Amino acid sequence: MNNKTLLKSLFFTLITLFVLFLVGFIYISYNLATYQLYYAKHMPHAKGTNPEMAFILDGLDFSEEPEIKGISYDTDGNNTIANNKLMLTQTSDGDAHYLALPDDTTEEHYRMYIFSASGKFIKYYYQKHYDNKDIYDSSEQRRKEAQGYVDEIIKPVAAKLEKKPKVNLQWFFNKKYEKRFSR
Repeated sequence: MNNKTLLKSLFFTLITLFVLFLVGFIYISYNLATYQLYYAKHMPHAKGTNPEMAFILDGLDFSEEPEIKGISYDTDGNNTIANNKLMLTQTSDGDAHYLALPDDTTEEHYRMYIFSASGKFIKYYYQKHYDNKDIYDSSEQRRKEAQGYVDEIIKPVAAKLEKKPKVNLQWFFNKKYEKRFSR
């Protein structure tokens, strides 16, 4: 074998490896994005975090919006899912989520639950009607209320969007996102 033939073989081998690497990278990226809800549901995560909520809101602007009676979507600016009485929104920087409630009480207005980017409940916020004083509440009772409201919106959307992958890359998804949901 002469040097020219050896160089040609090396060149074709490198091109083949590059194409295989590129195809693999594209497929892995596609798989993780397409099945992220399945992976989020099955990944290990710290108690109190909500990967399903986080990934549904993160991917709302590029995923399908399933038609569910009473639920609407808004992806202009902040990603938002709403039903007749609740509005679950991701802030524009993606660092937090909040759940806004209607002002249907005589004591509280500007009512909302605030969550971290991992879907962990942080606090409940409202103002008293009579003195416009800001009130924050991080109690277990408020956390349970918040989870109930989030489930009311997220569960029907997750049920429609979750698809089981043909090639399961759960280990890769966990490696990529587990740190975000381990605290």
